[in-house]
Amino acid sequence: MPGTGQTCKKSGIYKGDCNCSREISLSKGERFPPCSGCRKAVNWLLVRATR
Repeated sequence: MPGTGQTCKKSGIYKGDCNCSREISLSKGERFPPCSGCRKAVNWLLVRATR
């Protein structure tokens, strides 16, 4: 599972593993941010791949 600061290898919708459970849309090559809710470094789970 990619974490905050790592590079996205597959474009898609990702969900954070924190209590906020926020979802983000990220494109291949972008860096995973911290959670915008709790502002902590989190791991991101791919929910749905996009093009």
